[in-house]
Amino acid sequence: MENQKTFDLLDIFIYLWKKKIPIIIVTVAGAIISIIVSLMMTDYFKAETVLFPTTFISPSTGMLHINTNQETDPMIIGDEDDLERMIQLLKSDFITEKIIQKYDLINHYGISPNDPYLKTKVTKAYKGNVSFSKTPYQGVVISVVDTDPVTASKISNDISVLFDSLVNDMQRQRLREAYDVTLKAYNSELDFVNKLEDSLDIYRKHGILEYNIETERYSEAYGKAIGNNTLTRTGQLFFTEKFALLKKYGKQAQSLSYYVKELKENLTQLHLNLVQTEQNLKQPMTHKYVISYAQPSDKKAFPKRMFIVIFSTFGAFMFAVAFILFLDFIKEFINRIKKEKQ
Repeated sequence: MENQKTFDLLDIFIYLWKKKIPIIIVTVAGAIISIIVSLMMTDYFKAETVLFPTTFISPSTGMLHINTNQETDPMIIGDEDDLERMIQLLKSDFITEKIIQKYDLINHYGISPNDPYLKTKVTKAYKGNVSFSKTPYQGVVISVVDTDPVTASKISNDISVLFDSLVNDMQRQRLREAYDVTLKAYNSELDFVNKLEDSLDIYRKHGILEYNIETERYSEAYGKAIGNNTLTRTGQLFFTEKFALLKKYGKQAQSLSYYVKELKENLTQLHLNLVQTEQNLKQPMTHKYVISYAQPSDKKAFPKRMFIVIFSTFGAFMFAVAFILFLDFIKEFINRIKKEKQ
């Protein structure tokens, strides 16, 4: 059996050796063509920017609140959800269109401005040259391939910059709405507090400042005057009027004072919210950590000409062998048909 296999293998080599001329011609032709084609292929360079997301919260939260826990700290690296949001935003139409316009990618990619499918083609070319992938450590790699290494690095870095612009624009839109609502609520509450303060001024003009304290002090002074036998008719009249005034208006003044105090606490919180929102509007923060910026590459990413030539040459050899076997099969098939007819 082993001798049979050796014999069959030897027959194959003998057969191929007999057909060596056409096989060599086709193989050499394939090698030459692949060399020419590979030399004509354009060199492409790759540039990569590596980012880490921050937590997607209001940045002033961590600055204006003292008791900030780690989960709401804008300085920590984002989790898996933040990473997914970052990738989704990096792929957004906003960033895509900005890059296409800034680098005139329509002409750069050789697409006709009059092409009826212009937007589809340039977007497809952009997505074919720009990709986003996760790193094993919760990061994002922005990979850009281009015929110009400088352009590739600039596009990669600009995409990371536009990410912040997009997030800040989204937040600014909501912040403006929140600021307007908060400002309206603050002004309304402030106006209401001022009106209540005016009402308190009426009680103050009557000498009612602090109901509990004044009641305690007047009662103490009245008791001492009686105990020391120093209470005059004028003093009795004074205390009588004060006690009557406190009895009539004291509790209302006290309730109103407490209410104003609560409203002022609300005003303080509203004011803090206004400062917080205004700070975000004026000084937006970054929403990423840049681990490494893209640099112009001095080595092409592809094509790998050696691999192209090797695989093309091997493919030409296999094609030549297969084609010769096919021709011999056809000849044998025709000869058998002729024999059967005879």
